[in-house]
Amino acid sequence: MPDHKLETPLPSRPIVLGFVWADCMDFRRMLGRMAMTAEQRTRLWEAALIVAGGLAVASSILIPQAALLAVITCATLWFLILVAKALQGRFEGIVVCWVAAFPLSYYLAFPSEHVAFPSEHAIVDLDRVVVLAAFLGSILSKPSAPFAVPKRMRRAGLLWTAFGVAACASIAKSPSFLNGARVAFDSVLLPLLLAWCVIAWFDVRRWLPAIHTAACISAIISATVAAAQIITGQSLLQAPGAAVYYYKEWIVRPSGPFVTNDALALIGGVSLFFLLFLRTTLGPRVSLARRMLHWVGVLAATGMALMPMFRSVALTLLVVLIIDTFWERETTRRAWRVALIGALVGLFLLISIWAPDLYRDRTSSENVDGRVAQLEQSYRVFVDHPLLGIGFLNFHDFVTGDPGYFASYRGVLAPDSPHNNLAQIVTETGILGFVPYLMTQLLLLGAMWQLRQFSSSGYLASKYFVYFFLTYWITGFAESSGYDGQLNLWYIFATAVVYKYVLTAPDFISPVEEQVPAGAWRAPAEAPMAFRQ
Repeated sequence: MPDHKLETPLPSRPIVLGFVWADCMDFRRMLGRMAMTAEQRTRLWEAALIVAGGLAVASSILIPQAALLAVITCATLWFLILVAKALQGRFEGIVVCWVAAFPLSYYLAFPSEHVAFPSEHAIVDLDRVVVLAAFLGSILSKPSAPFAVPKRMRRAGLLWTAFGVAACASIAKSPSFLNGARVAFDSVLLPLLLAWCVIAWFDVRRWLPAIHTAACISAIISATVAAAQIITGQSLLQAPGAAVYYYKEWIVRPSGPFVTNDALALIGGVSLFFLLFLRTTLGPRVSLARRMLHWVGVLAATGMALMPMFRSVALTLLVVLIIDTFWERETTRRAWRVALIGALVGLFLLISIWAPDLYRDRTSSENVDGRVAQLEQSYRVFVDHPLLGIGFLNFHDFVTGDPGYFASYRGVLAPDSPHNNLAQIVTETGILGFVPYLMTQLLLLGAMWQLRQFSSSGYLASKYFVYFFLTYWITGFAESSGYDGQLNLWYIFATAVVYKYVLTAPDFISPVEEQVPAGAWRAPAEAPMAFRQ
């Protein structure tokens, strides 16, 4: 027999590709038949994110420039996709991502050195892109009618619009028209548009886990940057117009990723109570990973509030703890709150022992005397310009060097800055701006308190809004923080989420004058799995 091997002919390339395609289809059908629970999908996403993070870190070490370019490219493409979806009316995803990246808004921007605009600020930043994309998508692409807004909240929105008109009219007196227009746009118009988008269109209950995760990430980023600023004495992320604040030239009072340190403290205070509200709404059955993330976020938000060392913020936390102790009915939880009050008081006592100079400075009566002198100066300015004020953002330039507005109290001079939200509004925009501004705050408080009548969850919402309100206003009577665009955006966003949560409660009883359109109960897109429980 001849010695030879029997050779089997190889299949052709199309046949091989056909077999591979059939195997892939069988594998996809097998995966489709595998029923995965929400928890399993969450764990799968967490594992994928861990692997992707490890690969990103390894790539950054081995080939840093290529890795950085790849990350920037992927992030930019993803953001453009989210903007396109927002313009189509599906803005929920981009808003949640904005919440997570909120502290970095100043840095995710296009600079404006080559246009007629203040060179230290950007024309296009993350806040403006997200809010305007959500608003345009809402009015251009939504197929159904918006959610009906109760009358008291509508009136608050109209009065806020009237305040915006008065502020814009007073900008003509400002030495820098463009800078005044920028601040008015960021601090007055954007919060109004964002509130309307959330209340009218955002399905808050479906997106609560995603919002909670994003808010935790936001607090962690801010606290990390602020802590690094304290340790190094330098700002790792220097926002336009920001500076490193020192006490006695050696103790850093950080501003974190924000322009001012009072913005860091107040955003931290609002974030603290916002996270506590979101965690309560998620219920007791959450994953261990979410519980850990929550407590890290709460600690980060508390650090944000306390690291700048504002007496008013510490006083706010103490007042809220006392109120919450009486509000809480369960004995064990009351005991925990009493323990926290004792810990906060003990912290103040330790500071008085370890840093007596700092303690004396923070409790000195000279600070109060300076505020009294400042109120006298503000009163003189208002009397001379009662109708439309002296111009938006014009107080310091207007009174500096003018002997007619020199004021002092018990030997302490006025700091030539309003140091009070109401004093700043009434002196710079006059009665025409002050009245709608004050009425807006009162109507907002009344609208949130009224929720207690319409739903069982209204008690929870009204309680946490009171904490938001105290955080914003106790410091607002000692600092001029009312024009801070990022603070106003965060404060209004948290308030709108709390408000919409109650409006969509199953047991909500709509006020008599309101009718909820049938189209308001549409089901929006799913939350990204990376943010869900």
